[in-house]
Amino acid sequence: MSSLFDNTCGIEDPKKIYDSMDRNYRGSPCSQSTKLWKLRRRCNISSHNPSSETLLERAVANLANCGHMPGWFNQCPAAPGLVDPYLDNNRCVDLIHWYEPYKSARFVELKWKSDDPSYALRQILRYSIAYIFCLVHKEELPLTGRPLMEARSVELEVVAPRRFYCGHDEKERFARVNNVLGEFVHCKTEGKLSMSLRALAFPESFVEIPFEEGKDVKEKCSTEELTDEGQMVRDSFAGLTPVWPYS
Repeated sequence: MSSLFDNTCGIEDPKKIYDSMDRNYRGSPCSQSTKLWKLRRRCNISSHNPSSETLLERAVANLANCGHMPGWFNQCPAAPGLVDPYLDNNRCVDLIHWYEPYKSARFVELKWKSDDPSYALRQILRYSIAYIFCLVHKEELPLTGRPLMEARSVELEVVAPRRFYCGHDEKERFARVNNVLGEFVHCKTEGKLSMSLRALAFPESFVEIPFEEGKDVKEKCSTEELTDEGQMVRDSFAGLTPVWPYS
């Protein structure tokens, strides 16, 4: 069994990642998954799930489902069934914000406590190259009616508390990858798509997720009326700021 992502771990060169994916692909999808790059909202969460990142991600999905965070989606599948029908089903972009009028998307790698900025960068980078790979091969893939395939611009975002970045001065790395990525995507899509990378931090006031477990998310974020906890999450995503400005 093999994956579209085989031999891509740790690579930060978009072209090398793409070339590896091209070698892993067999020229046609192994299965016609209806989930590939589909905008969706996975709102369900176990009542006793304590994972900070899952709580926050599902909070956004539930708030969006109730109309409080329009355009937000979660767990967008990046490569199900492309190389093996049983692999890559859990390779998903944490959060996506889709703005239909401008055909613009934001792919978010959400972090709270786990991993580090360089790991998060490589993760969102691999998903973005999988997206470019699917875009190039879209005529042979099950992508009919996928709004994301019509995007004109995509921003890749690592989103985390500011403390997540402390002790990790990755400004030059993010800037280098951002420049190379922009050139690669422009060339691969013949200028039809632009793509950029940013590291973003939540407002300093957002130091604690206002939920202890899954049942709190269900209670506070799936209501018609916006709760204080729901507003805190919504405002925190609205108040994201760059950690390392490139200019």
